Formats: sequence, structure tokens, C-alpha cells
Amino acid sequence: MELLLVIDIQEKYMEFYRADLIDAVNAHIAYAKENNIPVIYIKNVGLLGDSEDYKFADELKIVSDDIFLKKIPSAFSNDLFFKRLKEMVIDTIDVVGVDGRCCVYKTVMDAVKLGYRVRLHLDAIAARSDKFYSKELESMKAAGVIAERKEPL
Repeated sequence: MELLLVIDIQEKYMEFYRADLIDAVNAHIAYAKENNIPVIYIKNVGLLGDSEDYKFADELKIVSDDIFLKKIPSAFSNDLFFKRLKEMVIDTIDVVGVDGRCCVYKTVMDAVKLGYRVRLHLDAIAARSDKFYSKELESMKAAGVIAERKEPL
């Protein structure tokens, strides 16, 4: 079974990324919902914990109550998130979100180490620095991650 993982689409970060990023992420969320693909949201709350500074972007479509908080880059740092994946019997994780060279990268590499098949939807992933992101992207591909520019139908 597959799921869509939405990473850190939060108000405080969106100014650093291209203007159409949330639209691209929302298109994947809509596709997942229409095709009965579960959607899980990951929200960074910083080292001190959740605050209003870390709210989801206002335009982000929320179609699921599966929201997991993290204090460090990898979503797998939250044991409840990993437990939920096991409960859902997930084998493939489709990834959208930010930042491609940090939180997305760390989450994806942990997923691969744990045996998950991972697909990056490059139209809905962004990084503050494309120069550095290209290195992480090559590392993810070398680890077996599928990277596609295919937008949802």
C-alpha cells in the first residue's frame, strides 16, 4: 500500500520557495484523496516544541487527521509516525514538501534504510539551495529512490 507524505508545508517557510509550490503540493493531495491514497502530514515544531510560529500554510489542503510532529529533520524521529506506517501496512511512500536538502532528504534516506520504496514528486518538492539540493537528490537516487516530475492527473 502507498501513501502520500507531506513534509513541512508551513507558513513560516513558504517565503523561501517558489510561489506555485503549495498549488503543486495540493494537486498531489487532491489526487491522493480522489484515489483513496492515505495522506500523512509532517510538521516541524522546532527544538522547543509546537507554537503558532509553526502552523501549516494557510492554503495547504488538510484531508487527514494523520498529522505527526517532529523536532529534528527526519519524520522517522517520531515513533508514533513509524508505528502508524506499520499499522497501515505501507510499502511505498510518495513524498512532497520542503526542504529537499534537509527534512525531505533525511526522511527519505531513513525510509529507504527501513525498506520502504520511495518516490519523490519533484514538481512538489523545493529546496532553498538548488546547488546543494542536487547533491542530496543524486544521493537519494543512488539509494534507489524514484524521482519523477510527473504531476498528478
